[in-house]
Amino acid sequence: MDTPKPLAGQLVECEQWCAERAEKEYLAVATKGLRVLPEHHAELSTPFPGQEPRANGWLLRSDVIGFGSWLLLSLVLVAGVGTIFVSVFPYVQKTAHPFLYATLLTIPACLLMIYLPFRMILQSHEVVFGDDVLVVRRRTFGYLAGEWRLPLDGEVHVGLAYRGVQVSRGPKSVGTWGQLSVVVGSGAAEVAFGTQLDHNERARLAILIDHYFNGVA
Repeated sequence: MDTPKPLAGQLVECEQWCAERAEKEYLAVATKGLRVLPEHHAELSTPFPGQEPRANGWLLRSDVIGFGSWLLLSLVLVAGVGTIFVSVFPYVQKTAHPFLYATLLTIPACLLMIYLPFRMILQSHEVVFGDDVLVVRRRTFGYLAGEWRLPLDGEVHVGLAYRGVQVSRGPKSVGTWGQLSVVVGSGAAEVAFGTQLDHNERARLAILIDHYFNGVA
């Protein structure tokens, strides 16, 4: 069988196709979405930033702020480092090597100041494979932002599919809003998550889960 297009690329094409059509035209198709195929498992051979194996699953880290916010944060951190250095310098000014000592005293505080914000900003999706349940947890700014539990009942189906949310105004529904999510189903139950991730991250998360349940040993 020919190697299919990368799953993330298919996801982009699917969203573009939906955007060019009215809801009644694309909803039925997008609800079925894209199924993860065994051929997609080959994509796991390519290292993915933020992908970490765990003893009972996976951790997928991602960036929840854009380039402009990262640039602003970097400028703030640089200003903070400079402030610490200037504050420390008067205490070592009369030593034989004031710049060296000021730098050594500044480094620990700077490392802590840089590490904590970067750790808080990152969001992550933790996948836990249990004997009878799949658990997915999303953490943002270090806090649990969402948790999904899927009881395992037979075959597990994994894909990227549209799951809409009804938007109401008063007693009437004014439309549906949603995104192509990672959808995992087993038996009569299903969970959908990952709408905050970019295309590559959503595709990788879906493939990791499908590979665990449906991959060839």
